[in-house]
Amino acid sequence: NIYIYFSEAMDNTSITATSGTSCSGTVRLSLDGFNNCLPMSLDSVSNTNKIFTFDPSSNLSDGTVYKIRVTTGVKDGSGNNMSSQYETGTGFTISK
Repeated sequence: NIYIYFSEAMDNTSITATSGTSCSGTVRLSLDGFNNCLPMSLDSVSNTNKIFTFDPSSNLSDGTVYKIRVTTGVKDGSGNNMSSQYETGTGFTISK
């Protein structure tokens, strides 16, 4: 699973995952610079609306560099959009 932590309560209806390979959700996972995205689902939301758990549709590959992008379509609990897009700089890998 992939966990995303926000510093304040978020509008959970604005947090959407990419369902296909086109990068369409407000939270995206990619291994090719977001030309294509990997499908995943929003698995759970904490009772504070600060921690969101995503489940990739297939297992991630060992040693592959992945990046996460959170777009400005994400809103806080007051309805304010994120001021800028967030993207993991160097990405992350997994090891099995």
